[in-house]
Amino acid sequence: MICYSHPNKKLIEHLRNVKDIGLLAFNEKSINISEEFNTVLTTSLYYHDFAKATKFFQDYLKSSIENKICKHPSNLTSHSLLSACLGAYKIYTQLSKAEKPFLWTILGFIAVKKHHGNLENLENMVIVSKNEWRNLKKQWQNIECEFKEEAKNLSFEKIKELIEELFWQKDDIQNDIDTFFILNFLFSLLTYADKTEVVIGKIAKNTLPSNIDTFIDTYKEKTFLNKKPDKLNLLREKAYKTAYKNLPKSDTEEILSLNLPTGAGKTLTVLNIAFKLCKKDKTLQRVIYALPFTSIIDQTEKVVKDIFTKNNHNPDDFITVHHHLAEARIKTDENYIEGDKAQLLIENWDKPLVLTTFWQLFHSIISNENSQLRKFHNISNSVIILDEAQSIPYKYWHLTNVVFKKLTELFNCKIIFLTATMPLIFDKEELYPLISDDVKDEFFSAFSRYKILTLKRLEDLTIDELIEISKDDIEHNINKSFLFVFNTIDTSIKFYRLLKEIVPQKEFVYLSSNILPIDRKNRIDAIRDNPEGKIIISTQVVEAGVDIDIDVVYRDFAPLDSIIQTAGRCNRNNRQKTGIVKIFKLKNEKEKYDFGYIYKGLPLNATNELFKDIEEVEESEILKLIDGYFYKVKENKSNNESNKIINAMKGLKYEDVSKEFKLIDEIPSFSMFFEINDRATDLLNRFCKIMEIKDRFERKNELLKIKSQFYQYVLSVKITNSTKSYSQDLEEIGGIKIVRTDLVNSIYDKDTGLIKEMSVFI
Repeated sequence: MICYSHPNKKLIEHLRNVKDIGLLAFNEKSINISEEFNTVLTTSLYYHDFAKATKFFQDYLKSSIENKICKHPSNLTSHSLLSACLGAYKIYTQLSKAEKPFLWTILGFIAVKKHHGNLENLENMVIVSKNEWRNLKKQWQNIECEFKEEAKNLSFEKIKELIEELFWQKDDIQNDIDTFFILNFLFSLLTYADKTEVVIGKIAKNTLPSNIDTFIDTYKEKTFLNKKPDKLNLLREKAYKTAYKNLPKSDTEEILSLNLPTGAGKTLTVLNIAFKLCKKDKTLQRVIYALPFTSIIDQTEKVVKDIFTKNNHNPDDFITVHHHLAEARIKTDENYIEGDKAQLLIENWDKPLVLTTFWQLFHSIISNENSQLRKFHNISNSVIILDEAQSIPYKYWHLTNVVFKKLTELFNCKIIFLTATMPLIFDKEELYPLISDDVKDEFFSAFSRYKILTLKRLEDLTIDELIEISKDDIEHNINKSFLFVFNTIDTSIKFYRLLKEIVPQKEFVYLSSNILPIDRKNRIDAIRDNPEGKIIISTQVVEAGVDIDIDVVYRDFAPLDSIIQTAGRCNRNNRQKTGIVKIFKLKNEKEKYDFGYIYKGLPLNATNELFKDIEEVEESEILKLIDGYFYKVKENKSNNESNKIINAMKGLKYEDVSKEFKLIDEIPSFSMFFEINDRATDLLNRFCKIMEIKDRFERKNELLKIKSQFYQYVLSVKITNSTKSYSQDLEEIGGIKIVRTDLVNSIYDKDTGLIKEMSVFI
C-alpha cells in the first residue's frame, strides 16, 4: 500500500523533501549551537508527519479528496502527537549519552507536536492525557505502508514511558533563555521546510551580488553627478566616509550605532556599511532593514530599488518588502507570482534584502505564532538595521538589549542601531560607534538648520490664543511654509478649520491617520515637491521619516525625541539661514493639557525638566540635550515589563510571552472602506466578487492579490459607543464597513478625512 501526505503526494517523498529543504536551509547557516542540534533537526524534519501513515489518516485524506465525510473521529485522524512521540524517542536513543539528552528530546517533541499550530506554555506542550494515550495506541497499531515494519519492531510502551518522563524533566530545561531561541530556531526550520515543500516545492532564493560592496558608491556617482557640493551635501559626504573609515576591523564588534542628525544621509550611509559587512564576512547572507511604520517604508523602498537598478540588477530578484499592507507579489526564478504562494515567499524572508517593520521583526522573535516564527531562522546570518531606533518603547529597552545580544551570540547577526536620537538601550561598552563621540559632536554642531524656541508666551495656550499667534506669524512671513503638529486628531481638525477661516488666501494641507492612506501619500508628495507658502496641519504622522522641508514648525508639547523628530522637518535641506521650531502647551476647555491624553510618565517628565530653564536651543546643541534626556529616562525607568517577558521566555511560557509583549498598543477598532473615486469602485467590485468565492483558500488567494491597493482606501476606526452607533447601518462585506459613493461626502470630509463624530481616537 502507498501512503500519501497530501493529495497526489506520497508520504515518503514529502518526508524526504522536507528533510532536504530544512537541512539545506540549516547547513548554510553559521551559528553557535551545539552539534546535537543537527540530530534533533534531522529527526524532527523526517518524522514530523510520520503518523500520516495510519489507516485512519489515509481514509481521512481519501474522503476529503472525494468530498465525503470521514468515518473516523478526528482524534484518530490527527497526526502531530504520535509523530512527536516517535520523533522524540528517535532523538533520545541517538543522544542518550549527550550532556542534556532530555533537553534535546523535549525540544524535538514540542517542535513536531506543534508544527501545525502555535506554541503554548511548556507544561501544556509536554503533557499527554490518558485519553490521548488510548488513541495513540490505536494509531500505532494501524501504521501502514513504509513504516509498518518500523512500528512492528518498536515497543509502544517504551515510547510511552519515555514521553511521560519528559513531563517530569521539563523543569530542568527552564531558566535559560538560550533554550527559547534554540526552540524558535528548530520550530522555524521545521515549519518553514514543511510549508515550503507543500506550497512551493523548493527554496527560491538569491544571494547578494558579489560586488555588493560597491553598490552605494556607484549609485551616488550616477545620482549626484551634477549636484553642486553645497554645505549640507559636503557634511553628508563626510558622514558617509567617516562611517566607512570606522568600519570594525575585527569580527568581535557585533552591535553598531550610527548616530547622525536628521537629513545627514543616514540611509545611504547605513546601507553602505551593511553591504561592506556582507562583503567582508561571507557568512552574512542577508540585510534586514526595519523601520517603525509602514508609512515610511515606501520611500526607503524607492531608494533601495533605485540602488539596485542603477547597478544594473533587477531589484525584484533581491528585495522582499514585508508588512501587513505589502503587495502580495514576488519574483521567483524568471516569473512573478501573486496570491497565497507569493505571500508565503514574502513571509519566508528568503531574499537577501528584506524591508520590513519593527513589528514584523520583533514578533518574529518574541512570539508564539506559527506564521511569525516560520521566518525566525532567516534572521540568522544577517545584518539587521533598526532605523529610527528611538521608536522602541522605553519599557522594552532591557528586553531589546537581551534579545539582540542573543541574536549576535547564537545566530551570527550584526546589528546597526540608526537614529538622530539614540536611546540608551545599550551601555557604551556594548556598542561600537560608527561615528565616534568627538566626530558626532562635530556633525551635530555643524548642523544649524533650525532652533527650538520654548517661549514662555507659548505656555498654557488656548486654541484661540494659538490661532492669533499663528495668524500674526503667517502674515509677517507670507512666503514661508508652516507646519503645525498637534497631539490629537480632534484638536488638529479644529485648528485647521479656525485658521483656514482667518487666512483663507493660503494653501492648507491636512495630515493625520484620519486621512485615507492614498490621500495621505498624495498630500505628502505634493508638499515635498513644492512646500513654499503651504500651511500644513498635522498630528504625529509627520514625525519620523516623512521627507518634507518646512520653514516654520509649531509643535504641541511632547517627549523630547518626538519634538526633535518633528523638528527634523524644519529647514531639512538647509535652504535658508535658520528655521524656527516653536514648542507650545495647549490647554482645552476643561483646562487639561492635550499632551496629557497621549503621553504620560517618565519621557514627559524628563522633557519638562530639561526645558525648565531653557528658552532657546540651536540644532547644533541638540546632542547634549538628547543625551541628558535619555540619561534621565534610563536612570528612572523600570525594567519590570521587560523582565516579565524575559522570565516567560526563560520558562518557555510562549502564551505568556505573546500576551505580555505588545510593541504597538492594540486599540479595538473596525475597518471602513471609502468608495471615493473610480479606482476605489473598481477595487470594491473586485472585492465583492472575491468574497462570493466559496472555497476559503481560493478566496484568500484572490484577496491577497488586491490587498495592498484595496487598503489604500481603508481607515481603521476606534470602537466607541459613538462610532458603533454611527456605523451600524453601513453595509458590511467580509468584516469591513463599506461607505458607498453616495455616502462618502457625509462621512469623509475631502479636507480633514473621517468626520469629527467618528474621529474620537488619536
